[in-house]
Amino acid sequence: MVKESTNELIYSIILHHEEIGYSVEIPDINGAWTEGITKQQALDKAKNLIGTTLVDQPRLPTPTPLDNIIVLSKSGDIKTTVTIDLAYYQQLMSGKDSQENNAF
Repeated sequence: MVKESTNELIYSIILHHEEIGYSVEIPDINGAWTEGITKQQALDKAKNLIGTTLVDQPRLPTPTPLDNIIVLSKSGDIKTTVTIDLAYYQQLMSGKDSQENNAF
């Protein structure tokens, strides 16, 4: 779901409980996985991965509704959503460009 006025994106993710921490699957971004020791760290890393991956994309992947996400693996896995402010990542990336240009 994209909220046009605020540049907020909402994507479904799956937290896979591991022996230590969580791996995170992002179904709408092909091959996108990350991980974290705690649930919060895993969620934060998922947001950062989505934000940095999509910031320069001309077309955003259509978010899959949470109800359509099927968890096929072991118990303890959690399907949930994360909200990403794409404007934040656009600003972050433009700030990096400015710093890089000033370095010369």
